[in-house]
Amino acid sequence: MKARSPRYQSGVVLSTSPIGRRVWQFEVARNRVKPAGELRLDAGKPLPKRLQTRDWQSIFQPCLRVAWMPTEGAFVRAIQLPSGDPAEVQSLVEFQLDRISPLPVNQITWTAVGMLHPDGQQQTALVTLASRTAVEEFLNEQAAAGFVPDRIDLSLVRAWQALQPSGDGLWLIFESSGDKRFCLAGWFLGGVWRDVTLLSVVPGPNGAPTLASQLGQIAWAGEMDGWFTTVPPVHIVADPLLAGEMEPILSAWSGHPVQRETPSPLPLLALASCTHFLKSAATSLVPTEWSNTQRQKAVDRLWMGGLGALAVAYVVFVFAFLIALNIRTLQRDNLRSDVSALGVTYTNTLQMRAQVGVLQEQVALKFAALDAWKAAVDLLPASATLTQLDFQKGHTLALRGTVPPDSTADITKFNSELKKSQAGGQPLFSNVKATQFDTRPGANITTWNFEAELRRSDTP
Repeated sequence: MKARSPRYQSGVVLSTSPIGRRVWQFEVARNRVKPAGELRLDAGKPLPKRLQTRDWQSIFQPCLRVAWMPTEGAFVRAIQLPSGDPAEVQSLVEFQLDRISPLPVNQITWTAVGMLHPDGQQQTALVTLASRTAVEEFLNEQAAAGFVPDRIDLSLVRAWQALQPSGDGLWLIFESSGDKRFCLAGWFLGGVWRDVTLLSVVPGPNGAPTLASQLGQIAWAGEMDGWFTTVPPVHIVADPLLAGEMEPILSAWSGHPVQRETPSPLPLLALASCTHFLKSAATSLVPTEWSNTQRQKAVDRLWMGGLGALAVAYVVFVFAFLIALNIRTLQRDNLRSDVSALGVTYTNTLQMRAQVGVLQEQVALKFAALDAWKAAVDLLPASATLTQLDFQKGHTLALRGTVPPDSTADITKFNSELKKSQAGGQPLFSNVKATQFDTRPGANITTWNFEAELRRSDTP
């Protein structure tokens, strides 16, 4: 069962050259790819952070990363296959790798794209091969710069797919990389791409003759295979300077006027490259082992980053907790000190209040004693004699005296009036006990006594 590819939310295409790098960004929405910006970087300048490493956001919003590999070290071959499901092109090509690969199969990486013939019975598969060593060196170089590609592509292959030939012809697509030149030569005859080959062009004045010689060898091989009969018109897809350099020699070689074609802009090729890998499940030049290793590194980096962030958060939390604990402890100690100080003050206040209360009560008793003394003196009947007036325990008034036996009623009345006596509008006594009389036989005088309790300030 074929693995389901991730649903990419965006795409990035990277092109590298000796003078710098170009990055095209794309948005993917509803299976439509739209340009989202272009970035040019000088050689040695790092990529923006958002394009360098994979983060947690890339898990939920995956981004397709495509890198254009330098043409040097790559090989392109066109083979004819029976028509079928596009997903089966890879399997059909795999049976012919031994025949078309310039290197042992275990030392290459490859990918293929199919194009149907007009009759619908066959298809042409354009196979791109590259040395595994060269591919891994390129991938490691990009990974070291912070860009981990998911796919590798060739801009010349996208330029070839953009061609729309209307008749027989030899299409030459040129590309320059520093002081090196490459040419993708495609023979379109009878509505079919009979042969597509990647050629290296010698720089300088010998470039055009050498290229014509290589094309002659391809034509001779095509004649042996039966698909070549005569040299078709030549179409050059290159910048005007290079086209002007190649045109005289190629015109003389083919016997036809050379037709110049405008190269597709690089942003359109980048869009085609991104669209191709978003919609196609074709194999990639990126080795599976390398992709798995980088994916595992990314997962480990994310986990380690997450654990590191968690550890930092834990340390920050512990420090914050300790700081808060120290602050709370300090506040508690301050409160305890304040409570202790307030406790001493409160105790002193209670003591002072008690002392003031005692003093007030003493003063009140003194005045009450004077009032009681005055009341006793004022109400004492003339027939009675007061022999003793004493205060007991500070609040009990003890009265003792004598009276003739026939005048004891005056003492009873004195007791009653003393009980009703007031001072300042308040009763003076809270309780006045009954009078006790002591009359001895044969005596002409009666002794009396009783006690009266002064009304205290807290007595209702």
